[in-house]
Amino acid sequence: MLIVAGSKAYDEAEWLLSNGAAEVYCGVPGLPNHRDADQCLKDDGEFVSIAKMARAKGRRALLAMNEACFEEDYPVVAARVKAILKQCKVPVIIRELPLLHYLRKNGVKAEFIISSLSLVFNSRALEYYKNLGVKRVILPFHLMPYEAGRIIGNRFGMETEIFFHADFCCPNMDPACRLDGWLKSFQVCRFHYTSSGKAHRMPEANVPQKLDMVYDAFHAGIDYLKIIRVTDFKDQQEVLREARVMLALLEKGVSREDFRKLGEKLYFSVSRHGGRTGR
Repeated sequence: MLIVAGSKAYDEAEWLLSNGAAEVYCGVPGLPNHRDADQCLKDDGEFVSIAKMARAKGRRALLAMNEACFEEDYPVVAARVKAILKQCKVPVIIRELPLLHYLRKNGVKAEFIISSLSLVFNSRALEYYKNLGVKRVILPFHLMPYEAGRIIGNRFGMETEIFFHADFCCPNMDPACRLDGWLKSFQVCRFHYTSSGKAHRMPEANVPQKLDMVYDAFHAGIDYLKIIRVTDFKDQQEVLREARVMLALLEKGVSREDFRKLGEKLYFSVSRHGGRTGR
């Protein structure tokens, strides 16, 4: 299982690729991606520089376009993507099916990766994307590895990727999420819903459940483990080290029980997690 890590700056990308990440994915301002501006690169040129640096290291950079955009913006988006790909051949992570059709129709030739935001929940959807030239699918948060056997072991030769749930496990459906960038209070995963006069919230996975997701993903044969972009790069460095140790344990063949015990100790050694849980 290879590690894919989000990056928001050249020096961060270089560190990630030098310390265990096989790929880095980046967003650039003006191209639709699922992060606010402070978690994107400065411009297209910085991305091209990262892509060339990654290639020199035998690694890869991925261009993140994992958010919706208006159809009227498609021509500008396509032109910019073409300009980037002319300078560096990189995979493109995409969410919106109409945009994917538009890019292909207008001569954008790339290896496409389908974002978790597209919600590929079954092998029929996988087959559809395969016929559009897609090479990899990122599983949505709410599709557990043990439920995704026909996607992971698909007959199309498509790669699969899953989030590093031990670090980040979203409690709600991604497409409803707009982070908090539009309205500072608009963060759907924090909403509660009322039924029969009672308030309910989507339950969040506990630590053993998060560790089980990593364990199951590895043993199911998922190809890539995704570490998200975060504002504090020191947090991300800790998480990358955590992921590398967990993968080393899995490669040694530890049991689920031992992985839970060792993984929980490791989990709470990461300041990002301890602060979130009060430990």
